[in-house]
Amino acid sequence: MGLFAMAALPAQADGIDDYVHSEMVKRKIPGMALAVLRDGKVIKESTYGLASIELNVPVTKDTSFVLASMTKVFTASAVMLLAQDGKLTLDEQIGSILPQVPAAWQGVTLRQCLSHSSGLPDVMIDQMNVTPVAGDREEMFEKLGNLPVGKPGEAVAYNQTCYAMMGMVIEKISGMGYEEFVQKRIFAPAHMTHASFGDAWAIIPGRSDLYTADGITKDRTRLDVRNGEPVIMKDKILRYGSKAMPDYLAPAGLLNGSMGDLVNWEQTLEQGKLLSPATLREMGTAIKLNDGKDGDFGLAFLVTPLGPYHVVSYGGGAATWRFSVPEKHMTVLVLTNLQASNPQGLAAGIMGKYDPEIAKLVE
Repeated sequence: MGLFAMAALPAQADGIDDYVHSEMVKRKIPGMALAVLRDGKVIKESTYGLASIELNVPVTKDTSFVLASMTKVFTASAVMLLAQDGKLTLDEQIGSILPQVPAAWQGVTLRQCLSHSSGLPDVMIDQMNVTPVAGDREEMFEKLGNLPVGKPGEAVAYNQTCYAMMGMVIEKISGMGYEEFVQKRIFAPAHMTHASFGDAWAIIPGRSDLYTADGITKDRTRLDVRNGEPVIMKDKILRYGSKAMPDYLAPAGLLNGSMGDLVNWEQTLEQGKLLSPATLREMGTAIKLNDGKDGDFGLAFLVTPLGPYHVVSYGGGAATWRFSVPEKHMTVLVLTNLQASNPQGLAAGIMGKYDPEIAKLVE
């Protein structure tokens, strides 16, 4: 039996399970967790396949996945909690809170940082291979401080530097460590019991192995990138050899968590228990650039038009995705353990199975 025939269906499979199973085989996804919510209520929650191919361990509802850049939404939410507390404002300049940042950065606002419109140089010199320019914050400022800075609010460019600084802002304003604050103010009240920080070097109980459909260089040291694009393997996958990131970038991408964590988080948001409805709307509304046009992001959330609707989404590591259409009151969460699994397409396809109008729009 082929390796990817093992993405076993639940005992009482339905049409969604059939679709997921077919896509997992097609995309060579070893393991996956899925949840669909309507009006904040779970209408579908299932797990499929293997968390570890080597050990033949199945994915369960408690399996922890590498969430990667999904982390940014929780960091942004932490900043918004401080704003709700009246301890900062989004249009405050970063230099007023962190005077140690390079002089050319000081006029950038928190809003511009959260929406990837800061114009600051990115600490990641290789996004695909998660290679930062520096091993700690001080070195980051030293190496990036003399590089050119774009005009804030002029354009959108995905940026990890700003989220490292958002962690510093949280620490400075709250008087707590970043992870301590997020644990106390977000994870605990949202009942995110499996949420924890750590890269590939960390021991995370119950965490799925990570695999990749991206090709690797001949010396087997890095993912293969040609002309700025990853080389996708068509016939096989590999175990991901390294997913390491220094601790100061925890606010940008070091979170691990289960589907249960994300479902609890979505329901906490829906019920307005942490972020007010107004705050959540602001986070999910595209920011205005200097020329009056909409940017691609709200505050950490990616905001994209879809026919007469708009999609509010976020994802991480090209393996996980949250796809939500507020006008439809529906959200799909997809967690896979395969980099380059196209989770956004999978999540959109699943929503389309519930809503024929969405199906036509995402074709």
